Amino acid sequence: MILTNIPEGILPRVYLDRLENLGGEKVLTLSEDGRLAGKNEIENVDILIIFGWRGINLADYPALKWVFSLSAGVENTPFEELKRREIILTNTRGIHGPQISEQVIGMMISFSRRLALARDYQSRKRWSQALPVDELTGKKLLIIGAGSIGTEIARKAAAFDMHITGIKKNPSNLDNFESVEGIENLHKNLKEADYVVLITPLTDETFHLMGKKEFSSMKKEAYFINISRGDTVDETALIEALRTKAIAGAGLDVFHTEPLPADNPLWEMENVIITPHNSGITPHYMDRAAEIFLKGLALFRDGKTPPNLIDLSRKY
Repeated sequence: MILTNIPEGILPRVYLDRLENLGGEKVLTLSEDGRLAGKNEIENVDILIIFGWRGINLADYPALKWVFSLSAGVENTPFEELKRREIILTNTRGIHGPQISEQVIGMMISFSRRLALARDYQSRKRWSQALPVDELTGKKLLIIGAGSIGTEIARKAAAFDMHITGIKKNPSNLDNFESVEGIENLHKNLKEADYVVLITPLTDETFHLMGKKEFSSMKKEAYFINISRGDTVDETALIEALRTKAIAGAGLDVFHTEPLPADNPLWEMENVIITPHNSGITPHYMDRAAEIFLKGLALFRDGKTPPNLIDLSRKY
């Protein structure tokens, strides 16, 4: 039996109907108080479709075998409990590349062509051709986290004739990258990059991966873009680097605290582009997620492992 904790406002009934029709199984939903009407239904649930753990207490689901996360990020998962009960966890890895890569490219173009500042000039009816515009052509792009999203960013950035380097825990040759190197070479590459994009999962190893030392390693003319998780960056160190012009600017979609508090100094910085953690949002999200889930459902019911299996020890 399948259950989801996603409200119908986020997951419209049409998607639940589609999952039921194509998967051949009923999909239950949590009521507003986070409970199902029948205890027997809860006890028979062996698959959870979740977006975060709202209203979910694993102890309520003795038959649970598989958790499908609609979010690629799974950092808030009760990993030890899943391991203890041998419950598998999968996510929607692979469906975020198109929209997130477009947002990254958009931020880089905005910094290069000073579009954010031009928009500010427009609001003041100010005409000036003295904006110090630049090009992406020939610039060095460092992608920290050369996974599925990172490779899509590289594919699009290659069309702008950028020189692209990747950082990956287990380096391998990838299309559109001039090189892919291990994390031990991070600082060497930070010193050379014009644009640095952070797109790693949040784990114990990546917490504050970018801090004072890393921002000090970057060129003063370089831009930093974070589309991973807020806690992969030491936000205090980032603010100081921006305030002192140790780096040229930052495009930020994620933050330590979300929504970003009104008194956070990042709001007032001219060299910062802020987006409200929406880089992964697209009208095609649910269609792509449903496709992955239905493929996984067929495999799961056949005794096989669904795609995008999360390593519960590594937490990604």
